[in-house]
Amino acid sequence: MRVVISTSASVPIYDQIKTQVRSAILSGDVPTGSTLPSLRQLAADLRVSVITVTRAYNDLVAEGLVRNEHGRGFVVREVDPAVAAGGLAKRVDAALLELVVAARHARIDIDHIHQRLDEAWRSGTDD
Repeated sequence: MRVVISTSASVPIYDQIKTQVRSAILSGDVPTGSTLPSLRQLAADLRVSVITVTRAYNDLVAEGLVRNEHGRGFVVREVDPAVAAGGLAKRVDAALLELVVAARHARIDIDHIHQRLDEAWRSGTDD
């Protein structure tokens, strides 16, 4: 699992971490029963506070995606495939809304958006 954060983004760092870990869980990249990186390890890797990672992980616990096991850390719970698909669809919807807002601010018309989306789709990766 790879987490990449942006310190210049308007989204808080804990939310960036939570969103990326959630997506990895829902897509199956992080399988049921596996442990997430420790709080200290992820904080060190990302060069952020342990408190920031703790907040992200605790939000994932509240969402029912992981559980905190004494001695093991944060463990991925089994996720219903329908719930996973719904969660990933919500992420796509949020990205599309952000795209629409940005395109309108940039005065890019819908045909140009379709063209650029087609190009991005063809050249995109599985990440």
